[in-house]
Amino acid sequence: MSENAPSTHAEDTDVPPSAQDDSGTGAPAAPSAGRGTLRDVADSLGISSAVALRALRGMDDIRPQLRARVHDEAERLGFPLEELSAADDHRGVVAVLVNTMRNTWISDLVRAIRIELAATGRSAIVVPTRRRIPEYPVAADTEAVQSLVQLGVDGFLMVSDLNDMDSVLEATGDRPFVGIGCSQDFVGRFDTVRIDDVVGQGLLVDHLVSLGHQDIAHVGGVGATVARERADAFRSAMERHGLGEHARVEPGDFTEQVGQTAGSMLLRGSQVPTAVTCANDVTAVGVLAAAREAGYDVPSQLSVAGYGNTSLAASGIAGLTSVDPNSDRLGALAAQFLVERVSGHEPETRDVAVAPSLVARRSTAAGPRPASTKRKRISVD
Repeated sequence: MSENAPSTHAEDTDVPPSAQDDSGTGAPAAPSAGRGTLRDVADSLGISSAVALRALRGMDDIRPQLRARVHDEAERLGFPLEELSAADDHRGVVAVLVNTMRNTWISDLVRAIRIELAATGRSAIVVPTRRRIPEYPVAADTEAVQSLVQLGVDGFLMVSDLNDMDSVLEATGDRPFVGIGCSQDFVGRFDTVRIDDVVGQGLLVDHLVSLGHQDIAHVGGVGATVARERADAFRSAMERHGLGEHARVEPGDFTEQVGQTAGSMLLRGSQVPTAVTCANDVTAVGVLAAAREAGYDVPSQLSVAGYGNTSLAASGIAGLTSVDPNSDRLGALAAQFLVERVSGHEPETRDVAVAPSLVARRSTAAGPRPASTKRKRISVD
């Protein structure tokens, strides 16, 4: 992290008073000034974001008492009421740049982004920015980004990052730019809202170690800087448990195909792990396929965990233990940062690391017990 860039960590950001803090201790978290989102306001009152928005706009179908409560709560949480627009005041469009359309985590983010943007009358369009030919190295479709600038989009939200991020930034010109789920390398260059992967990988390793696993591997570390950061966080978590010698990283990116190949390498090697963590849920599905092909039962013979808590992980077929990155908060904060800059506010470059949580499902269980030597029976006459 850049020493010159102010950092706002997850535990420093505002959270609805009825919610738990990001540390998982269960204590109510106090909101800090100037950082409330529409979802925070809604969650604190136990209503939907749509109802909260209509109340803040003074719509007649919302009872006066509720309108007053929502307005008071918005002020308490620091929601930027001055940026609230009328329902018919559509002032622009925000482009959400993504490097893949195959990860269902993106749909969770986009939903949160659209809810927050709706408060200012803006809408969002999702634009793939990854060139398919050649496939590697991954390159950005800068012509598409430049076309969006010419069309007059208000600004850009970039989900994750590309290897040639500099060309993306150049193509966006002077438009406001916020990164979501990107690498720490970009902290200080533009506003960033990241997943705290040190916490996330730590939660996975803690969970598996508590089940008795020691030989734990990680599939990832390839394809993006954030993948390498997650692999490093995995190694650090293993070292924290005194298991640094057991930590093995099998190269893999964020795709199912590479996940299956990496899983096959792990399961056909001389030292087979009892548990595997993955860079994301899609990769974990590939590892599950490799386990099925190799004849391993999950979870009695092999535990598998993903990252992202997507609908894929929650499906009845996969049932993946995964890390929930708190996509609603990531999307809402990123959208708010962008709106502030579009509206002319020029604060110092901000960085928020949102703490994730663990969602345990049936893909992880206690590791297989080592074979025990039978005692020789001694007869006593």
